[in-house]
Amino acid sequence: MKSSRIFTMAVIMTASSLQCFSQEIKDKTLLTVGNEKITAGEFLNIYHKNNVQSEAIDPKTINEYLDLFINFRLKVKDAEAQGLDTMKSFKDELAGYRKQLAQPYFTDESVIDLLTKEAFERSQFDIRASHILIRCAADALPADTLAAWKKINDIRKKIMKGADFGRMAVAMSEDQSARDREANKQHPAMKGNKGDLGFFTVFNMVYPFETAAYNTPVGQVSPIIRTDFGYHLIKVADRRPALGKVTAAHIFFTFPKNSTTADSSRIKSRVDSVYNKLNAGEKWDDLTAKYSDDKASAVKGGQLPPFTSNRLVPDFIEAVYTLEQPGSYSKPVLTSYGWHIIKLIEKKAPVAFDESKAELKQRVTRDNRGRQSQDVVVARLKAEYKLHEDAAVLKDITNLVTDSIFFGTWKPALDKITPKTLFSFADRKITQIDFANYLLKQQKKQETENIQIYVSKRFKDYVNQTILTYEDNLLETKYPEFKALVKEYRDGILLFELTDRLVWTKAVKDTTGLRTFYQKVRDKYMWPDRKEVSMLTVNNLPSEQDATKLLEKIEKWVSKKGKSLNWIKVELLKDTLLTVSLTQEKYVPGENTFVDKIDPGTSKSEIVTKDSKVTLTWAFCEKLVSPEPKALEEVKGLVTAEYQNELEKEWIDKLRKQYPFQVDRLVLDRIK
Repeated sequence: MKSSRIFTMAVIMTASSLQCFSQEIKDKTLLTVGNEKITAGEFLNIYHKNNVQSEAIDPKTINEYLDLFINFRLKVKDAEAQGLDTMKSFKDELAGYRKQLAQPYFTDESVIDLLTKEAFERSQFDIRASHILIRCAADALPADTLAAWKKINDIRKKIMKGADFGRMAVAMSEDQSARDREANKQHPAMKGNKGDLGFFTVFNMVYPFETAAYNTPVGQVSPIIRTDFGYHLIKVADRRPALGKVTAAHIFFTFPKNSTTADSSRIKSRVDSVYNKLNAGEKWDDLTAKYSDDKASAVKGGQLPPFTSNRLVPDFIEAVYTLEQPGSYSKPVLTSYGWHIIKLIEKKAPVAFDESKAELKQRVTRDNRGRQSQDVVVARLKAEYKLHEDAAVLKDITNLVTDSIFFGTWKPALDKITPKTLFSFADRKITQIDFANYLLKQQKKQETENIQIYVSKRFKDYVNQTILTYEDNLLETKYPEFKALVKEYRDGILLFELTDRLVWTKAVKDTTGLRTFYQKVRDKYMWPDRKEVSMLTVNNLPSEQDATKLLEKIEKWVSKKGKSLNWIKVELLKDTLLTVSLTQEKYVPGENTFVDKIDPGTSKSEIVTKDSKVTLTWAFCEKLVSPEPKALEEVKGLVTAEYQNELEKEWIDKLRKQYPFQVDRLVLDRIK
């Protein structure tokens, strides 16, 4: 037991010593570039980030990496010396990256994860629901809010006692789509939906409405729900597995304006006739082109753009749910637009959570539900920094605000605004004067509202904005990893900009320098032995017999009459049915099997039939071309890349002479 205890203590002491030793090394200066000191810890962080295969340090590679790191720091030093870090474009770009890097610090990941999982679970189902809306602005006066709530509460009581939801929607809902509407300049006559919103899924509705719909059992009515639009009652009519994304086609039969009962009967007979033709085996595309009133889709077999459950009227969607196999089609379906026969082309079910997680998370953070995450962060910061608000001081300034603020003309009497502390947190004290200046900047022409409510909302926004800005300014101090990451981005932007100027773009634009460099290295880019071949190709010949006759004529023109191939080409083009091409190219061995069979000074021909098309090829090998350098245009990409390497090497050599740097070899040896 005693020996075991001694062994354990030895292990603890050794581990502790190693930890102290490791931290001591990390704090030591490894590299000095000019007046910049880089610790061993900074170097090791970047080393491990770029050597992720292993946490172990390889003494062989660490020297190589240190050499690259020195070059990197020297380039950044040069960029700073040239003032690139003072340019507005650089500052704006870095600020944009920093804002992105800071986002995770103002997001509660646990909340986002819960909302993402919730969104996925909801995405697996489609809801069909109706609603009744009593409008009430988000910033309505308490009296107006209470009046709206009483009105919808009375409606709910009647529904709970048996009143029909649809009839109540027509009679009481302030969503005008519930009632029939006559035609006007803005829209044609429209039949009311009795509050029926059709099918929808996650992200299709505002979050509070969506939550109430998914939490209400089928056939039941929700509690009273508040959104930015007002108060809602929701009745869920259906809940079914999600339709996903569908591609479908339809044959469409529209109603004429002011149609009569006779018109409706005639159209229904036409629909049934086409449906019977389909059942009898006539082709879908033919019937669509001939009968569909949707002319835009008829030319494409009636195909509609891909859609989800909320994109089309519910009667159409109901029919699509019943179609399982691609190619299957529905019985005639009546919607508010007319009659449809619907054919399924493809159904894509919602993807698994692992596949959809990233997209769902992004949509959650952009959606208004993502505010919950920031609310959690703000609450945490208020507690951390011991935020204190003075209600009496807030009341004093509220009493100074007049309706002129809703016209953008509020000008408080300066002697009435005091430097009293309105709220405080951490080491900050925010005064009445600060808040008054904020209100002055925020004021604009808008609808009037209750002054107390307006100031209260602006005060809440101001407090949240102030504490978030305070935290943002502390990120580099509180989180060393954030500071290091921002520095990486900063140095990376500087490095990219200067390298682009001195290496990448210069190599492309400096055509004189590139040609001079090419002369130095062109022997590295050699062609092997090649054959220079003139090739005459004749297409669209009627038959192989015609090709054979033409071949005899070509060989006669060449061997007996000494005609040039260009002359022969012109002669053949007199037959307008033929297409003729003449090329003279150099071929490397293996590039063209036909050319490989031709010896220098000889000719060869072949007749090929493919897809009922006959082609005659006649070729003559002019000579064997000895190895020679490739032209710059032929290897420009490779030479440019090598030129860039040369420019960078020259630049680094210059920097190593221009800027002093020093490596502490003792620290380097201890790292190894």
